[in-house]
Amino acid sequence: MLLRLFKSNSPVMHLFTVAVAVLLWLPVISNTDWQPAITDGTILFHNLRQMLLPNYWTAQMIAFLLMLIEAFMLQRIDLKFIIVEDKVIMPPLFFVLIVSMLAQRYNILPVMLANLLFMLTIMRTFDSEHLPEQKRYYFESGLLLGVGALLYPPLTAMLLFVLATQFVVRFFDIREFLASMLGFVLPFGFFLFGMFMTDQQGLFWDRMEQFFETQDFTLNLSIVQIAAICYMALIVLIELVVMSQYIRMYKVTTRKYFMLFFWLIIISVAGFFLIPCAGLTMLAFVAISLAFITSLYFMQIRRNAVGEILFLLLIISSFLVVYLF
Repeated sequence: MLLRLFKSNSPVMHLFTVAVAVLLWLPVISNTDWQPAITDGTILFHNLRQMLLPNYWTAQMIAFLLMLIEAFMLQRIDLKFIIVEDKVIMPPLFFVLIVSMLAQRYNILPVMLANLLFMLTIMRTFDSEHLPEQKRYYFESGLLLGVGALLYPPLTAMLLFVLATQFVVRFFDIREFLASMLGFVLPFGFFLFGMFMTDQQGLFWDRMEQFFETQDFTLNLSIVQIAAICYMALIVLIELVVMSQYIRMYKVTTRKYFMLFFWLIIISVAGFFLIPCAGLTMLAFVAISLAFITSLYFMQIRRNAVGEILFLLLIISSFLVVYLF
């Protein structure tokens, strides 16, 4: 019944997505003294947070609002580029289910800010396929990533995604790639110039050292949480295998976007293991890919009863992970 409502594109299901988000974040929303077990982001981010925000709870509430904005930005991306050929409203829900699992333990404002800039990057690179002045779009994409990397260093890995879009969506042009690299380093140049003008240039290199600081991602999970995460991982594995076979039935542009989102998963996982400062918050980037791929998977399920059960268990699993912490 629930999956059928989402397939029917009822606007009411947008309210359902917001309600699910509120319920998943309720342990954090209701605790104004909340403190993250793991703080993320650069020293620059934390300095800005201390100047502009009174406490971590306020920062986390801003992250909650950003999560909802980004969830419905996925809907905008889908409608603009027709990633899922059938009009669906499932991507925001899947994005919320994945990102919300990080909320209790992590300060996710840095990655939500970085993720917002990355979504804008995705839109600029996808736009380059149909519009002129591609070098400008790639320069803007690099600029967005550079600003985000000053707040959340693992975003640097997404330069590989920009490179992948050139090979998959269009064709590789060294000038466009250099334009994106120039855009990426420009915010760092302005930041270094600001440090130099205030006679604090030494702090620039101290802050860059954070890129090589290892992130702590130790988790203490119950058996039920482990089972829930294993179920979600199994569903992801199944949908990747199934959609890799079914994707040939879709139009060319959908196949291109599927390939790019598949590469986004690979880049995010590789970044998690290879970038010292990367933590489990990298899951926010993976959530973008899985929101679309999971939507494609559930749209092609023909056995309604099976789809309803899998869909409901996916939602329940997210709640189990959150509420059993």
